[in-house]
This record gives sequence, structure tokens and C-alpha cells, in this order.
Amino acid sequence: MSEEDPVVNGAGDKYALVTDSFDGIVKYQDPSMKCDGAPNWRRLAGFPIYATGQPNQADLDKCVEQAVNKFDEQKAVLWVNCRQEPVVYVNGKPYSVREKNSLYSHIEMKEAFEINNLENDVSGSLKKGDGTFAFFKDTVGEQTKEKAGESTEEKGKVEKVSTLSEIFSAAAKKEPKLESSRIPVNLNKAPNDDTFDLLIRLLKGHSSAVPVIFNCQGGIARSTTASVVAGLIKEAQLETEFAKMRGVIPDNIIDGLMATKLHPPLPETTDKQNNALMKGEFPVVLELLESCEAAKDCKEQVDRLINAAAGAENIRESVVMEKMQFDVASDDWRLVLKERIMDQIERYFMLIVFSIYTKQVGPDGFNKTFKSWLDSTNYREMIAEGKSRLEWERKIPEEKIQDLKDLLNQENFDANLPAVINKINQLSYKMFNDLPRGDQKCKSMRKLAGRTLLEVIPPKLTTYLESKLGNLSNVPDFYDMVGTLSMYGKCPVEE
Repeated sequence: MSEEDPVVNGAGDKYALVTDSFDGIVKYQDPSMKCDGAPNWRRLAGFPIYATGQPNQADLDKCVEQAVNKFDEQKAVLWVNCRQEPVVYVNGKPYSVREKNSLYSHIEMKEAFEINNLENDVSGSLKKGDGTFAFFKDTVGEQTKEKAGESTEEKGKVEKVSTLSEIFSAAAKKEPKLESSRIPVNLNKAPNDDTFDLLIRLLKGHSSAVPVIFNCQGGIARSTTASVVAGLIKEAQLETEFAKMRGVIPDNIIDGLMATKLHPPLPETTDKQNNALMKGEFPVVLELLESCEAAKDCKEQVDRLINAAAGAENIRESVVMEKMQFDVASDDWRLVLKERIMDQIERYFMLIVFSIYTKQVGPDGFNKTFKSWLDSTNYREMIAEGKSRLEWERKIPEEKIQDLKDLLNQENFDANLPAVINKINQLSYKMFNDLPRGDQKCKSMRKLAGRTLLEVIPPKLTTYLESKLGNLSNVPDFYDMVGTLSMYGKCPVEE
């Protein structure tokens, strides 16, 4: 075999199999529709929309059965695989195909046929092998981590190998209503323009009541994003269907149904939602709301759908979770997180833009593609220029900084050290008091306290800390620095 052959056994192979399951994959479980082999299996309340992680083969049939039974009057049940990476089933369990020299990150492919071709090649290699297969356990999950746990190669016996196409073909023979397709969705970025249009093309061919199931690896980010897009399309369809009923059904009944289905009351504001970022009030989104009168209602619609789909992950609030990690991350990892945060802001922004599109084009049966509609706007330029406009560093006000400097810039600074520690702690807490409680918030406050201490100490103390703790560019722990400063001038100097 040549070096390009996609075999997955042996030291020289280009690809490796990695388990789809990973520690912590299950983030949500609905006891009323539990399906153990389909992680995060759920239905959006009030919608014929389901989301799940990649199920075991036996559990895929159970998911389809639940959707068919719930919406038994419908002629079809749709299943959309949202993964960009190839998947093969070995002995009824899913494995993702990854490059052997990059086990901790997914292959990202844009076209479904490319993914299918690689799945066929890998599956063929396994079928022609010696009856065993090598695999690794996933220690990362859907998002790349700064420090991934080591994964060692394991061996298994091959009893049956199937591509994703073969799995769904077998499922369709058991349930004739099942129609499956593959529409790759970006993990953190907004879906590509073509992805939006593929979902429109798929769903507009069916009534708004036809159930659709989305899956990705864990049923977390990509399947949630696709579910929100589907919700926007189905609500546009529902608006059209209600309009056709006027003159047949009394208007007051239609208006009542529309109010219940399409304009439910917004939830009351909670402390958690007082944070502007938790509410999706990013600077570029506020710019959008200013520039488009319809954007406010569209944002509310997107927020309502995101909340309904948030069993495994709230893709609006995930920006804040990533930002809190950014606050305490090392300099190198901050670059990765910053890119991820901007991608997620873009995703949220484009969902609101897509909602604007559905309001304008949906009533005419989506007779214009999202891509061509977008070409006539400046929204691409707006998000490209605005997604980086964020308060990347929370900083203590300058007048408070000067007060702290004055307390420490004295010969007997150690007498003022307890007061400085107390002030820095109070100021750090105040700077993050809009965030939800938790370990990540505590880490963010401690990191800010450390940066503030380094900013206010005089040069002689900076030199002393460097001599004791080494390079200060990666901010040491706040209390380690406090403890070290407390010993300044109290230990004999070695000659």
C-alpha cells in the first residue's frame, strides 16, 4: 500500500480511530425520553426538533422510533448529521477518523461527498485487515483543550464495520419514514452560507410539523446550532401556514395560536442574565440592533430558541464561559481562546441575521437563497470588523490603582500590605460581580488580583519577586506573590 492509503492499523498509517464517547459527554438527560447510547438526546420543547450525540447503532433506531411515535401523523422523519469529520461504526459503536499525528483535533471537511469518500476508504481498509483494529480513547471531546490527557493505543476485534451511509440505510429499511442527509456545520464559527441554504432546501420541502433530528459528536454545539436554525425556518413556515388559514378559521383563534406558538412571553430577568454578555449584548450585536429596526425582535426570537435548545449547551452564554477561561489562561492559550470567542460571537450574530432573512424571505417560500440575500447587505463586513470589539481585559480603575501604588511606595510598605491585599480583593470581586458564581469566576478574580498587584508594586519589589518566583510575564498566583513580599527584607542576604 502507498503512504496515501487511509488504512488505520499499523505504525505507518495516516489515520487513526478515536472513540466518539469521552468523559463528561453527557450534559443533559431527559428521564422521559432516556436513550443511554445516544448522548444528550433531547427534544426542543414545543418543536418537532431533536438533537443528540452520535448514537450507537442500536440506539439510533430507538431515537427514530421515539420521533415517529411522537409525530405519527407525519409522513417523514428527517435525520441530519452535522459532523465535518468522518465517522465509521465498528461493532455497532461510532469512531471518528482523525489524522494520526493530530489525535486531539477533528478533521474538518466542508463537502459531504469528501467525508463519505474517506469513510468508505477507511471502512474498506478495516474490512480487508487482519480482523483486529487499533483505536484511541477521546480525551478532548468537541473542543480543543490546552492540556489534553494522554491516550494510549488499544486493540479490539473487528466483528462488523459500517460507514455512516450503511448505518442509515439499514435504519431506513426498518423505518421507511426515515430520510437521512449530511450537512456539515462548523463547530464554533457561524454555519457557512451554503449550510444555511442546504437546511432551508431540506426543510421547506416538508411541512413545519415534520420532525427533524440533528446529531454531531456529543450533541452539544453543532447539533444545537442546527436546531436553532431549524427552529427559525419552521417558525417562518408556521407563519405562512397560519396566514393561509385566515378566512377559514376565525382570526381570534389564529391570533391566539400565533401568540402561543410564535410570540410566547419572555422569561423574567434573573441575576445571571444581568451580565450583558450573558444576554448576548456584544458590541457588534448592539450595532446590529441600532442599524436594523427588525433586529430587536429577531434577537428575542433567537434567544428564545437558544434557550429552548440549551439542554447540553447554551450557545449564547458559551461566549462568557470561554471569556472566563480567557481571563486566567496562559498567553499562548489565550490566542486560541480569543479566536474561539470571536467565532462564537460571529455565530450568534449570524443567527440573528438569519432570523431577519426568514422574516423577509420566508413568507414568499424562501424564493431567494440566504447567500444571495446576504450579498445585498453589509452584515458580513459588520461582523468581520466588529467581532473583536470586546473588553478583553477587565482593569481596575486608574484612580484606584494610584491609591494602591501610594500605599506600597513606602519604606514600611509591609505595614500597609494587609490593607492592599484587602483592597485588591474587594476591587477584583467588584469587577466580576456580574458573572455567575463558580470556580471559573474565582479564578478570574484571582488572576486580576495578581495582575493588579504586579502593576502597583514599586520596581524594587518587582525585582525581588522576579528573583524569587522567576519570569513574571505569566502572572504568578496572587497569594504566592503576597507571601513572597511578606518576607522582603526579613531574611538575611547570602553573600
